[in-house]
Amino acid sequence: MRRSSFFTAVLALSFLASCSSTPLVKAPEPLRDLPFAMRESVELRADWHPPAQSALETKEGTPACIVIHGGGWYKGDKGEMDGVARRLAAHGIGALNINYRLAPEHRFPAAVLDVKDAIRWLKANARALGVDPRRVCVFGYSAGAHLSLMAGFTRPGDGLDDTTPPSAKIRHFGNGPEWVERPPSDLSVRVVVGGGTPSNLFTGSYNKYYERLFGRPPTEIPETYRRASPLSYVRAGLPATFLYHGAHDWIVDVEQSRLLRQKLAEAHVDVEYLEVTLGHLVTYYFDEKEVGAAIRFIEARI
Repeated sequence: MRRSSFFTAVLALSFLASCSSTPLVKAPEPLRDLPFAMRESVELRADWHPPAQSALETKEGTPACIVIHGGGWYKGDKGEMDGVARRLAAHGIGALNINYRLAPEHRFPAAVLDVKDAIRWLKANARALGVDPRRVCVFGYSAGAHLSLMAGFTRPGDGLDDTTPPSAKIRHFGNGPEWVERPPSDLSVRVVVGGGTPSNLFTGSYNKYYERLFGRPPTEIPETYRRASPLSYVRAGLPATFLYHGAHDWIVDVEQSRLLRQKLAEAHVDVEYLEVTLGHLVTYYFDEKEVGAAIRFIEARI
């Protein structure tokens, strides 16, 4: 079977499996390819999935989540996380499904800054979007999970916040001036979700995709690999974190999530870990159980 035909079949089976769950309120159709920031002459775009009405809405607005695709940091597109974004929206959580700059043309920390620009855009336009800027989460899979954790775990003192002022230009949503004059500097999030997460790049099992992101092997630039590892930023006070991973993942070793979960618990961070008996790609395509559990975790803490 051709590769494209195989993935089409897998997606169809995944869709049928998801149809067996309880029907949700239909969310409004997404707004596609909205420009949210400009960095180094690259226009960053995202799909905004407005939330369905739900009990999560308050007078301050609804919660919202940044959704981040995988692809080894060098390929992929926001369309690959469309299903996750739609499920979040159906549960009353607005979803901003983003593209980010890809390696090797744009190496670390470019993509981390792009995710933070998406958080900045969401908070800057919160009123126009009907979003409560205090109730924001990030949700990614694979390389996107790494970016999710990096955005959620790091603080201005870690040198990856770029807020004083940001070197990116942040766009307005809707009517008004094209650019936000004073983008928010508070990029904190309430919840972080990561599936199949590369979290320990400096001592964990080596992955061939790392050199696309960094340009050199870890033996030559160990401190850069350490700086790019979510595990390096574990400490008390981090956002509530939901992790899931396939026990037979041969692309990202499951021990990375097991160790991260252990270290987060030792730091008294609110963490939940779901391990399933699947590999990296199958966990991504057949994700009803995992994404459902992640959404319930978000709902309870957002």
